[in-house]
Amino acid sequence: MSKLKSACIFSTLAAIFLLTSPQSDAASVTVRAKFSFDALADCQQPSVKDFPVHAEGTGTLSTDRTATLDMQSNVEGHMQYTAKLGAKPTEAVGGSASLRVAGRHTLKAVREYPNNYIIVYMTVIGNACSLKIENKLKPGQRQYAFQGNIGTALCSRPRIVRSECTPY
Repeated sequence: MSKLKSACIFSTLAAIFLLTSPQSDAASVTVRAKFSFDALADCQQPSVKDFPVHAEGTGTLSTDRTATLDMQSNVEGHMQYTAKLGAKPTEAVGGSASLRVAGRHTLKAVREYPNNYIIVYMTVIGNACSLKIENKLKPGQRQYAFQGNIGTALCSRPRIVRSECTPY
């Protein structure tokens, strides 16, 4: 179950790193961000209440529209993901993941699971960075399903207790 919560974190963090302020340190890197995220999860299968989830990492968006996320979590350990902005959703454990532009300063990351979506909006304007995280059930579903190393966990809506991002 705890591994499944980190899948939720992954989606959130993927969106976070994609929406940082422009940098000119490297010719090919246009955006960089540091992020962290905390959530609590209550699952019915397996039965766990207030499981704490923490993740942090960095992300970059390059001029070729390639995004990279390097993340460490208390659930899955170290993970690294690479995606192409605007490409078709890529296959991910238990579903898919995609990145889109949602406005002049906003990126949208979507992580799809069998029963639900995690949608993260990251907005960067100048040196300011903000996150909005949504967990949405698919029509007809009543529980959130998250995939991890131990299988599928069925849970109520994860409670995000803290999220932050900082351009660097």
